[in-house]
Amino acid sequence: MDAGTEFAVDQADAETILVRHCAEAHRYAFFIVSEEGRRYLGDGVTIGNNATANDGADFAGSARLFAESAARERNLID
Repeated sequence: MDAGTEFAVDQADAETILVRHCAEAHRYAFFIVSEEGRRYLGDGVTIGNNATANDGADFAGSARLFAESAARERNLID
């Protein structure tokens, strides 16, 4: 599965972006932080799907990269 379809954005607003792993339905919420006039992706929370073979943490790094890219496309972060 290529990176373009591995994750999808479920919700995005000025405070949070929520992404979902398409194959295993793990969800990842990342908070958008504004500091000194700069907006960036802050801490994240993993909402794992316990019915899968893989732990949600296994995809956390890829989820963050996808969320950063999606947030930039939506002008939510700098």
